[in-house]
Amino acid sequence: MQYHKRRQNGANESEHLGSYINTQTKAMSTLLIFPLIIACSYAKAILPKPLVAAATTYAYAVDLDRPFTVSTFICLKKSGYSAAIIRAYDPADNGKFDINAVSNIRNANKAGLGTEVFMTPLPGSSKKGGEQFRELYEGLKNGKIDVKMVWLQVTSPVNWGPNSHENIYFLNDIITMAKYYGVRIGFYTSVYDWNQIIRGAAVEGAMLWYWNVNGGGPSGETPANFDDFRPFGTFTKPTMKQFGQMEQICGVTVNRDIYSLEKSKPFLTELKEKQNDELVLGKK
Repeated sequence: MQYHKRRQNGANESEHLGSYINTQTKAMSTLLIFPLIIACSYAKAILPKPLVAAATTYAYAVDLDRPFTVSTFICLKKSGYSAAIIRAYDPADNGKFDINAVSNIRNANKAGLGTEVFMTPLPGSSKKGGEQFRELYEGLKNGKIDVKMVWLQVTSPVNWGPNSHENIYFLNDIITMAKYYGVRIGFYTSVYDWNQIIRGAAVEGAMLWYWNVNGGGPSGETPANFDDFRPFGTFTKPTMKQFGQMEQICGVTVNRDIYSLEKSKPFLTELKEKQNDELVLGKK
């Protein structure tokens, strides 16, 4: 996941869309998005120091969008990181499955890291949101990765259209396709991104991975805890936080994250291998 300032690739709803959401909410209790009337308030927004042991309720993770070797993941594991969040959809060109996702997932698994995937969709693509999600799902499936949970990136308003209704429709299309495949959706975003892109929309029951950094590199880090979190939309508690971006660790560039051990129990697990060499990623 690139540093946000550099990421270039990556009121009431209409009667029709509002009706669609209302009829789908019961069958899809955790996912569909709709606008809130009440606006959310703004939340505030040197070499890497040795990793300080996280509090007993937290663990460290990295997120990445480049190919890493097994030895690199082993180095990250030895450096105190417990999980890797790996990009599985690349917003380059017209949007496409990230060809490095399968090897990164398998390499992280060999290193003993917990593993999750995130999707960086391309709102301006000629492909609908659901089609982009299908490419992600089938790309992983073809690599014998059975994914049960995907983090959906909703950041960088400059990469989205100015019409929040269209943005909501695009995200709902992704969510509907995820439901079809039996995949849970969490959101990677911030209060600023959420308000700018979908005008404070509400999403019932979804998990939140939020980011808060002051710039790239170690000097831009914020504290590795959730103390700076303020509720927005219908997000009342986070599961993960990205507190550092564009940092060099083990000779590679990653973003740094911290996650709640308690809230992550249902989804952040080591991959399970089936007899046919298929890996099951996360839990529903």
